[in-house]
Amino acid sequence: MFKSNRSSIVNQVKINDIFYASSFNIGDSSYINAFAKVFAVQREQELFYGFEADYEDFANFKEPIPLPPITEKLQFNRFNANPTIHVSKVRIIGISTSSIFQIGNTKRAYLEARVHHTRQLEHR
Repeated sequence: MFKSNRSSIVNQVKINDIFYASSFNIGDSSYINAFAKVFAVQREQELFYGFEADYEDFANFKEPIPLPPITEKLQFNRFNANPTIHVSKVRIIGISTSSIFQIGNTKRAYLEARVHHTRQLEHR
């Protein structure tokens, strides 16, 4: 676990929905890794024929996501006049598809969501 110089104080949190590989974290994290693979089918008429598709058949689920290396030298100075972040109230309608709501600090985070939508419309 890494050491942070800041503390977070939140008096009240209200979240309506958390779903699809998402989370609400309280406290510090060294590393967060969240991912979701979603294959969604929307149809005008409700028909289901059994096993219809494997999400891995689609290229957007197979292709690696390139993460370019950071080659620039980064330098910054930080001055925290107040070592505490104070928030009275947080209200969130929804957290979805590999998202994180965290009260605290994170050293490293990797979040990935891959979604394929298929719409099957009737011919008229």
